[in-house]
Amino acid sequence: MRRPLVRDSLTWLLYLQLTCFALFLYGFGPSVLHLARDLGVPDVTAALHGTAFALGFLVAGVAGARLAALLGRDRLQWSALTLLSAATLLYVLGPAMPWTLTAAFLGGCAGMTVISVTTAALADHHGPRAATAISEANGMGVGVGLIAPLLVGGAALVGLDWRVGLVAVPFLVVGLRLAFRGVRLPDVRPGPVVRHSLEERGPGPGVFSAASRMPWRYWPAWAVVVTAGTIEMCMAIWVAEQLRQNTGLSRGAATMAFTLLLIGMTVGRLLGARLTQHLSADRLLMGSLLLNLGAFALLWLSTAPAPALIGVALCGLGMALQFPLAAGRAVDASAGRPDQAMARSGIGQGVASGLGPVALGVLAGSAGMRTAFLLVPALLGLAALMAAVRTR
Repeated sequence: MRRPLVRDSLTWLLYLQLTCFALFLYGFGPSVLHLARDLGVPDVTAALHGTAFALGFLVAGVAGARLAALLGRDRLQWSALTLLSAATLLYVLGPAMPWTLTAAFLGGCAGMTVISVTTAALADHHGPRAATAISEANGMGVGVGLIAPLLVGGAALVGLDWRVGLVAVPFLVVGLRLAFRGVRLPDVRPGPVVRHSLEERGPGPGVFSAASRMPWRYWPAWAVVVTAGTIEMCMAIWVAEQLRQNTGLSRGAATMAFTLLLIGMTVGRLLGARLTQHLSADRLLMGSLLLNLGAFALLWLSTAPAPALIGVALCGLGMALQFPLAAGRAVDASAGRPDQAMARSGIGQGVASGLGPVALGVLAGSAGMRTAFLLVPALLGLAALMAAVRTR
């Protein structure tokens, strides 16, 4: 019988630290097209904010494992959250696109660092229950993060400044620092590579060897992490525009409708945390990809708001477990190197998530949003192929 997940103060701190980034991320995505109106630039140009954000992911992925080993997870995590707060303020106050692009880049650097540290620390701290903890952390993040697009879209709908959806991030970071000042994340120390799975090694401190290579079975899991992150980024930036063009919703209403995607993701991740105790991660991952594909078909084919909105919510339900399960599989296949596994995933996500939304925007400019949006099921198909490869 599997032992239950025990949530201590370290677990809750990690959950809430990830929530800080989720609040930024889910406000940032739907805010990009509102920012385009303010700056007077085309939508496809504004989508470069997604590229800058993804470039930050890439940089953090390259440096993340080394920084975790050098600084320790605790110092690195709080530094990243401080940077995230500064990036948020620069994004909402920046008077021109160079400032807001810089803010997006810094937000990506900070966000990937928070994701990597949180995932690796939860994997070490909870061992065989890591998949459940990672799913819960992501579920809580999305659940709180859905407040941001509601505020962004609601403010735009009633003629207020959409920026109110993002300003809570620095206050939340300060509040966490004060509330959890006695809790420290365990540091990463260099050491020999332990070549057995996450389930086998149980909870304990992570190990890191910069010179070692990942086993071959890590790379299919890596590919699923990368495609899952790219799908989330494409949906975050463009689903509101797809709804607006295909169903006739106003820009503010379409932005608020993005919240349905996050509600679906919240429900999926919280339910998924329970399902991981009874079903294998491989089976759940494949099921989530197939559900996402069917939900996308409903969204893409619908020209009336009601079925399209149902499709959005079901897309969120399908997307919910893709990243946490894929991240857990990648960590498990990394031969005992969770920080390095997440750092390399960050490199891939940085490249793919930067190219994905821009490619979708360019296609939308030439072939229309409806045709361009078919990039999403193409990515889902690739993820399904890679998920079918056994990583154990």
